Amino acid sequence: MKVCLVNALFHPFSGGVEKHMLELSRELVKQDVDVTIVTARIEGTPAYEEMDGVKVHRVPCLSVKVPGLYPPPFVMSPFFALYLKRLDDENGFDIIHLQNRFFVDFDTAALYARLKKKPFMMTIHNARPLGISLPISVFGSAYDWAIGRWPFAMADRIIAVSEWVKYDIARYRIDERKIVPVHNGINVGSFRPTAATNVRKQYGIDGPMLLFVGRMITQKGVPYLIDAMPLVLEKHPDTKLLLVGRGNALESLKKKVGAMGLEKSVIFSGYMTEDMLKETYGTCDMFVLPSVWEVLPIAILEAMSSSKPVVCTNAGGNAELVKDGYNGYVVPMRSPEALADRINDLLDDPEKMKSMGCAGRRRAEDEFDWKLIASKTKHVYEDLLMEKKNGGRKNNRYYPHVNVT
Repeated sequence: MKVCLVNALFHPFSGGVEKHMLELSRELVKQDVDVTIVTARIEGTPAYEEMDGVKVHRVPCLSVKVPGLYPPPFVMSPFFALYLKRLDDENGFDIIHLQNRFFVDFDTAALYARLKKKPFMMTIHNARPLGISLPISVFGSAYDWAIGRWPFAMADRIIAVSEWVKYDIARYRIDERKIVPVHNGINVGSFRPTAATNVRKQYGIDGPMLLFVGRMITQKGVPYLIDAMPLVLEKHPDTKLLLVGRGNALESLKKKVGAMGLEKSVIFSGYMTEDMLKETYGTCDMFVLPSVWEVLPIAILEAMSSSKPVVCTNAGGNAELVKDGYNGYVVPMRSPEALADRINDLLDDPEKMKSMGCAGRRRAEDEFDWKLIASKTKHVYEDLLMEKKNGGRKNNRYYPHVNVT
């Protein structure tokens, strides 16, 4: 089986979609799938390389960094379809699998597959852009109705990284019977608790350590976590919050922390190397995700694999990862009081923190390891190819009808 994964950005660019592609493709190769990735050749990357058996082709592009635009950079490749055709002629792909709808030139993979009568798939990494902010809701929805929904409409099969996003995207008048939930995955063996003290020493953290990892953007809800800190510090004055990540809201968040006099308790690390990030997960006491919009965050999976309890909001698919009261707590969005209450509840009870962390690790091993996720993805590929071989007769075992309201 020869599968072509398509996305404008890929490793070494670091983002959720790119990390998903890297880990999924590596594991698919181990399961005897021939994987080719077609992506843009941004500055400093080779035109071709092999990574653990994955063939990576990078096509010429124009890459523009636009401050405030997410995700950076903005990539254009007007002749992408021609490069895809050349690679398809050379390799004879069985399936073309698009990973992102927000890069118009790369969306032409859908048109190419349709013209060539190739099986075409998409993965939903991002739900409808509603509830983040008014401009994003307006312009994001306009883009999706005009452009973004069409690759979904043309897809023979769609993988959704959470149950929640399956039904959310179906509201774009997409037949949910062709949408298959396959969660994001995690390399469980790469994350674990650690006794290393490098991170704590570097940031001067001796007491309880709360951790947030993610882009400093509106949808992550970081201001609500900062607002929760005074309530946490009333009961646990030695607590430190480490915020890891970069983004267009970073400077405003630093100003907020300064205005609240929290500079000694709220620490911004900026970018972290992968090894340092793994130690940070392994040495923190709990992971907190205050998002107002999510799909299925890999950061929660990383915390679970590190045996850390999670306090998160009920945004998107978060509750599919965190079972309230089992491996963490799920609280309402935009509520600093609810965040603080659950953080304090865990800080008050170290044994509960430990037991919830262990429960999260078990869930990660049993349900979200990349070996399992790649196997499910391969099964979807095989099912689609069998459907095509049988003249389009669908196998409905994956796709029970559910009304979307």
